[in-house]
Amino acid sequence: MRWSRLVMSVLVLTLGLAGPAEAVPAEVRVLTWNIWRGGLGAGADNLPRLLDQIVAVRPDVLLAVETYGAGEQIRQALTRRAGKGAYSGTRITPSTTGGDNLWIFTRYPVTKTYPAPSGGKVTAFNFGGVQVRLPGGRPLNLFDTWLPYTDPWNGYLIDENAAAIRAGLAPRHTPAAVAAAETAQTSYLSEIIARHLPAGPAVLGGDFNTPAASDWTEKWQDCPNHFGMAYPLRTTDLLVEAGFTDTFRAAHPSPCTAEGRTWSPQPTERMITPQRIDLTFARGAVVTGSQVLDTRLPRHGPGVFYSDHAALLTSLRVS
Repeated sequence: MRWSRLVMSVLVLTLGLAGPAEAVPAEVRVLTWNIWRGGLGAGADNLPRLLDQIVAVRPDVLLAVETYGAGEQIRQALTRRAGKGAYSGTRITPSTTGGDNLWIFTRYPVTKTYPAPSGGKVTAFNFGGVQVRLPGGRPLNLFDTWLPYTDPWNGYLIDENAAAIRAGLAPRHTPAAVAAAETAQTSYLSEIIARHLPAGPAVLGGDFNTPAASDWTEKWQDCPNHFGMAYPLRTTDLLVEAGFTDTFRAAHPSPCTAEGRTWSPQPTERMITPQRIDLTFARGAVVTGSQVLDTRLPRHGPGVFYSDHAALLTSLRVS
């Protein structure tokens, strides 16, 4: 009896010193996708197939761009068919802005919706977010974005240079001209970072309308389809400097072996150069995987992809 009491005392003391068990990290699947005119850009009968694609990847979070009237159908499809319980759909962009562009769908409880941006260039058409509660109670901020693009678009300028080089001609546009063609993207994202992003773990995804800056440095100018070109792009580097990780590049470090192009799967918009403009950035999370989705599900048979943008599926571990 005395021995049993001694053993019990040691166990109690040991457990007390060890403290409470640490919470198990949450595994979060984030799908970022510009679905093209509410899923109807690829045809009036396209939306059901696009919904099949969304359900097939069973995301925990969907950051949708160009939602345009498809929000409730997306929410219902995820709730009924993804096998992860009920999803909510938060309309970030009110219809009064010219269309309900941005929506955030999630199976996690939404504990806060951030107020619409005001007082600057950025509006709810460009940016907005919610905070959710992950299993174990930890918070995670989710932000959806669509950045406007400078005219002429820098992606087209890069492609025109590639076409010239391939034909044995001099590039038509200087690196400075290409960099200047992302003025709108840089200014909008600068404002978002300075005024609208809170501290703490966060995911920010959407259509950035500019190639990822890290892909076009001199380090990668000899990659296939780069044609020796390098450009001093700036926009996405702003997020890296703010402590965010480019999730696709974290999973696939080399643009030479993993282009990650998202613009565009449509044959009419196929580019010479890899335009990775749909991105997911994370802060306070470990990237465990990331992949571009740009082909139809086998059961849908041949045909064009469901959007003019590829989708990006990212897996994160949030502690």
